[in-house]
Amino acid sequence: MCLFEKLRPMADSLHKVIENQRLDIKKLQKQTTELGQQKIQLAQQKAQLEQQKAQLQGHEIKIGDIQPQIQNQNNEIASIRKQITILQEEISKLKSAALWF
Repeated sequence: MCLFEKLRPMADSLHKVIENQRLDIKKLQKQTTELGQQKIQLAQQKAQLEQQKAQLQGHEIKIGDIQPQIQNQNNEIASIRKQITILQEEISKLKSAALWF
């Protein structure tokens, strides 16, 4: 048996190992690409969330500014209702007094 025939099984075995490693490298490269894309998507989502957070903070400020106005309007409404009640009572008294005449 010559040297080539003796080394052939070892060469075939090394060739299989190299081929498997090449396939593993391809898989890893694909995974790296996918992870890079996911990282980009996450960065975009983070930017969108930061933008939405800023918008919400702006809305909170506006709500904080509007709440005292609403409270003032509610106080005015309560005052007007009280005045209406007083006027209704006075009208009832006047009607009663008019009936006596």
